[in-house]
Amino acid sequence: MQFVEKLREKPAVQKLEKFFPAIAFLGGFAWDSITLGQMVYGTDILILLAYYTGALILVILLSAQLEHPEGWTKERLQALAKAQAKPKPAAVAPKATKVAPSPAEEKSESAEPVSEDSVSENPDVKIEESRFRRAAAFIAKKTPARAKEAANRAAQEAKEATAKAAALASAKAKEAASRAAIEAKDAAVKAKGAATKFAKNVGYESTAIPENAIVVRHRFLDREWSETWKQRFTWAVQFFFGGLFSALVVCYFKSSGSLASFLLVILLAILLVGNEFLQKKYESFGVSLAFFCLLGTMFMNFAIPHLVHRIGFIWFLISTVLSFGLCLFIWKISHRKKSILVAPALISIFLIVAYIMNWVPPVPLVLKQKIACQNFDKASYSCDVDDPSLLQMIGLKIPSVHRVDSSEVYFLTSVYAPAKLKAELEYLWYYQDPKTGKYMLTDRISSGRMMINGGRESGFRTFTRKKNTPPGKYRVEIAYKNGAVIGSGTFEVFGEPPEDGFVRDTLR
Repeated sequence: MQFVEKLREKPAVQKLEKFFPAIAFLGGFAWDSITLGQMVYGTDILILLAYYTGALILVILLSAQLEHPEGWTKERLQALAKAQAKPKPAAVAPKATKVAPSPAEEKSESAEPVSEDSVSENPDVKIEESRFRRAAAFIAKKTPARAKEAANRAAQEAKEATAKAAALASAKAKEAASRAAIEAKDAAVKAKGAATKFAKNVGYESTAIPENAIVVRHRFLDREWSETWKQRFTWAVQFFFGGLFSALVVCYFKSSGSLASFLLVILLAILLVGNEFLQKKYESFGVSLAFFCLLGTMFMNFAIPHLVHRIGFIWFLISTVLSFGLCLFIWKISHRKKSILVAPALISIFLIVAYIMNWVPPVPLVLKQKIACQNFDKASYSCDVDDPSLLQMIGLKIPSVHRVDSSEVYFLTSVYAPAKLKAELEYLWYYQDPKTGKYMLTDRISSGRMMINGGRESGFRTFTRKKNTPPGKYRVEIAYKNGAVIGSGTFEVFGEPPEDGFVRDTLR
């Protein structure tokens, strides 16, 4: 590892590192072009399926979000309970003491009324009766006023004592409340630290303790990934998407035989290049889901014919529905808004329309070879062709057919298809109007012998012929019947023998 680190510190290596993504991209695309460009095997389908499965898992992971940012799962609460110190019991406010009665009240309460029956019948007492009666009347007259004064004084003293006791209790209660608030604040700080530590361990990013926290049911996708994990996931998504784009561009390019289908291939190629710059964009769940829907439909449209040995609109529709169904499943478990499905829905509708308009190449059918000639031998699939010039050999000039004795013009093709796949083909003959320069459809030819059976590496051989071909330029398209064009060939017919003679060519 030290050797690698020292090597990366060198300026030359640091400059080369900038080109590593481009080198990896070109290397992967070149490998797909070499391998898938020749023959598609079962292992190739399995590799693409692994890419697609990996992309599916990563898109599901990227769909995770905190459905209730103010919520707390059981795991977070347990981590908080371990880290949070136990709060000390709050100080109990002293109870108000009962105020003791004043001496005057005690005397007042202890005084007992004097009964007249207690007066002795002694004669000596009778002598003083009148004097005592007057004294008793005087005392009886003065006692209520003094008792009332003593009671008022005792009530005032009791009120002052109660006020002092209440003030003392309030001060102590306030002090206890302040101390409890400080302890609660310290506990909250410790709890936040514990939650942050726990969040780093499980990948949460939102760790602030909300004021009105609620406990939510734990779900694996109810989380917020850390920046480190987000970066890892998006790098992996970019890799899997790139692998699928690279393979699909090659496969669809080989099957494209018209300008419209070639434009779709160009779109895939643009997305293939753009994928190298979208790593950060894949953090957005909507972007990842839209790309996944597109790649899913294109991949299934290519893979399903290898399984069912059929192609056609019904199988393309099934591919589209399956791809969108997986997007719907991901949306369902992610608990995201419905608006996230707008892009996948529009992509699915666009692809269905494109297939109806024959803009989608008829994968996995591939035109392997084509020959325009005359004097065809069906047993050996050989015929006479004009000896090609250098410009014709390198593709800078279209092939020519010099008819001899009004012979028929043949157009031979070999179309590759996976093993056991059956598909009916048709040929479309176009003639270029010398006045307008536009190609006009003159013949649409199909028959039972044009039902290909896949499995031959060089392709299923078939042919079409045309009598009474006046001199001029022709274009013959071979297509899936009532479907997209697989390939085409353009040639020019002359009414005299060639100057350089003929050569015998054979369709492999």
